[in-house]
Amino acid sequence: MSEHFSLGGWVVADVDVPANGISGGGRAELPVLLVPLRLNLRCLKSPGLSIDFREIRCRVSPFDSTYIAESRPCLLNVRLASDQNLPNHLAYLEIPFDRIRLATLNRLRNGGDVKLRLDLELLVDELIELPRPAGISTAPVWGLKAHNQLQARLQTVIPRSTWIEQVTPGTEFAKVHIIELPAIPIGSCTGLKASFDALQQAQKLESQGFYREAVGQCRIALEPFFEKVEKTDTDGNKKDVPALKAAWQTRLGKATYDWLNAALSILKGPANQAVHLSSVHFEQLETQMLLAITTAVVAYAIKTQPEVE
Repeated sequence: MSEHFSLGGWVVADVDVPANGISGGGRAELPVLLVPLRLNLRCLKSPGLSIDFREIRCRVSPFDSTYIAESRPCLLNVRLASDQNLPNHLAYLEIPFDRIRLATLNRLRNGGDVKLRLDLELLVDELIELPRPAGISTAPVWGLKAHNQLQARLQTVIPRSTWIEQVTPGTEFAKVHIIELPAIPIGSCTGLKASFDALQQAQKLESQGFYREAVGQCRIALEPFFEKVEKTDTDGNKKDVPALKAAWQTRLGKATYDWLNAALSILKGPANQAVHLSSVHFEQLETQMLLAITTAVVAYAIKTQPEVE
């Protein structure tokens, strides 16, 4: 979608964002959104007039929301005389962010595209050619007629693939916005290495927006803890149900065993849905909560575990 800047009722610039052109840069401590602008600049057809395109600025907002960031001034330094034009001029906006604001955009996209509104301000000077003494041939001398601040509002969509492949990796956001896995002495508990690997895979999937798949990995992380035990329901029917392996009770004591068994069983409920129900939908916050709790419980279990078969 393109928009334009008008001066005195005349269009002096068109602007749009090239498809898939937005990327990320900087570091986790100071991420930067890099937004290319394609400008078609033109001067009015009026003898003795030129336009000095000085710089462009921008405020960034999610669609239908207040702004959350603003760009550094982007210098243009382009001067066009009467009836001249400069098509396809590229300018690059650098928009500083931080982890909180990137996390806000990531939450609002909810696994889809990122939708942004760019409130642009173009600074231009109108110049007029000053009279020269008769018979003197020199380059034109320009005088300032007016300063102008021209406004345009541009809506742009960052495709989901661009966001996870070009934006978040460049800002190092994907590495730090999720909880970090606790330091687990995995070498001493090889029986639970599959749990550790599954949690790492879950974090990767969550950062890419695959929320149901990430929750499914949480289920895989819980598998080594369970065994089937026979229980009788209120109607006297016997059936096999998953329960924390009995070997843990010896090490932990009954009270801690019962707590850990209940915690793992509650987590396994939504994790089973992610694996067996293709229609189930998980939002980002739900996924992050399940991942955080699963990680904490697995870390605790590994720290206190008995020998794992």
